[in-house]
Amino acid sequence: MFNALYVLTRARLQVARNSFWRGGIGRKLGAVAMITLLGLAAVGTYNVARFLVAALSGPAFSDVLAEAAAQSPGLPTDLAPYIAAVPSAVLFGALLMLVLSSFSSLLNALYLSGDIDMLLVAPVPMRAVFTLKFFSGLSTQYLLLGALLMPMLIGYGHGLGYGLIYTLAVVLVLLLLPLLPAGLGALLVMAVVRVLPAKRAREIIGVIGGLVGLSFYLTSQLSRQVAPILASPGSLNALLASDFPLLPSAWAARSLVAIGEGQALPALVYGAIFAGVSLAVFAGCLLLAERLYYAGWSNLAGQGGRVRQRRTEPEATAAPTGWLARFSDSLFGLPVQARAIVAKDLRLFTRDLRNLQQIIFPLAMAGVWTFQLLFGAGRVNAATDAAIGAQLQAFGSVGIVFFICLSLSGALAGGGISREGRAYWLLQVAPISPAKLFLGKLALAYLPYPIVGTPFLLLLALIGGTPPDVILQQWLLLLMAGLGCAAIAMGLGAVFPRLNWENPSQQTTWQAGCLSGIIYPLYLLLAVGAVIGGGIAAEMIGGGLTGFGIQSAGWLIAVLITALATWAATGAGIAGLRRIEV
Repeated sequence: MFNALYVLTRARLQVARNSFWRGGIGRKLGAVAMITLLGLAAVGTYNVARFLVAALSGPAFSDVLAEAAAQSPGLPTDLAPYIAAVPSAVLFGALLMLVLSSFSSLLNALYLSGDIDMLLVAPVPMRAVFTLKFFSGLSTQYLLLGALLMPMLIGYGHGLGYGLIYTLAVVLVLLLLPLLPAGLGALLVMAVVRVLPAKRAREIIGVIGGLVGLSFYLTSQLSRQVAPILASPGSLNALLASDFPLLPSAWAARSLVAIGEGQALPALVYGAIFAGVSLAVFAGCLLLAERLYYAGWSNLAGQGGRVRQRRTEPEATAAPTGWLARFSDSLFGLPVQARAIVAKDLRLFTRDLRNLQQIIFPLAMAGVWTFQLLFGAGRVNAATDAAIGAQLQAFGSVGIVFFICLSLSGALAGGGISREGRAYWLLQVAPISPAKLFLGKLALAYLPYPIVGTPFLLLLALIGGTPPDVILQQWLLLLMAGLGCAAIAMGLGAVFPRLNWENPSQQTTWQAGCLSGIIYPLYLLLAVGAVIGGGIAAEMIGGGLTGFGIQSAGWLIAVLITALATWAATGAGIAGLRRIEV
């Protein structure tokens, strides 16, 4: 096993070295820049941790704390127990993040990597392959632990005057720390793959990861409400709670503190328990890998779907049935081919859970902004300028609804034609023209604005007591801006397609991304600015027939700008589709 592991590791390092030296200059500069940033982050983290710990444990801060405690009886007078519990809190947070990230990384490394088929049929032991893939899946975690957590713990120890043995113990603890959560994650991965397809399991984990990121975002948005609670003296008890003796992170932290303070017996006991449990879990993975790992891979290789029975009755058409058929038939004014494209993309959208992950975070942001808008946090103070304040207050809710619809449009349509990938040749040989194909993609990207935006805008208007004439203007502005943005997105996606992507995040080319960052704000500035500017001018004049004429002129300019943008994007997109060769 060890000889095979040595051969595989050496081959992996040679591939990485050759890929770096033969790569482009941009890739080399990016790697050097990344290493430099990590090095600077490590040095900064070490200096900050060392300075803070030395300052908090010094006699000067103790005198200041004693004076503050005399005025506020709730404050602690001795910070030594809390400072000793800092490694437990840090390692507990790191252990929690490893638990959340190890399943996804090990799933990709063990079952979804490109070289797994050749490795498993090579004349090498299964345990060697498992060990190689196990640690390669943890490479990112080890890099982050070494660049951020190691300098923090070493700076903590040097701030307290700990010696060289403590530094070596930190390195050993961080090498063993991922083994326990990753070992349990590997066992869970090998068990799940025997029940679910690996790609479906990755999609489910992606959705769960999106929900975890959502919780962090919501916590950051509620920082004003949470900060007073965390700043209270009672919150220090949570720091002591992280040093619970049954947690593996507490075992490692107590052994580090004991080594730094020169206490041999606690260091030996807690260190032996932590190292023994971590190595025992990894050894159990090795023992079970020879059977479970190969069985999971064989199931993955044999998953080709169920064999469907041939239908006895003749199929008249290949048109979709059910709610998709009724929905596509209700899209009046669109050709049959364009409606078929919409129905096809909607059916494919519901089959991939990664699409749900794309809309979780934007919808959460929209929910927070809506809450702030309704409860006064985002309201404009109209007392400073009545005309500008009235217009911004009237169209403020449109921005929230527009952001929601824009997020849903991006999730539904994605990169436009790039979502077809290498299967685009099926559309090329199908009886559908590039114009109708582009029209179907544009209709799909535009669907969220009238279907989702209209009821949500009405809900905000009813809660806010918006007048009916303002509601009509908001709705027209939403539909107009949505049409322009959907046309621009689909046009850029058709002019600069990427059909050879391997990951859905690679569908958008850098040309389309850069141009959209320029054209989107320019279009919205001109179109929306014309509407709001006309309304501001009408408010300043005082209304009447002249004010109505100025406001109507602003709307007319916005409609002309939208029509021009839609016509140009549609023409460029159709021309781009005609140039594609698969």
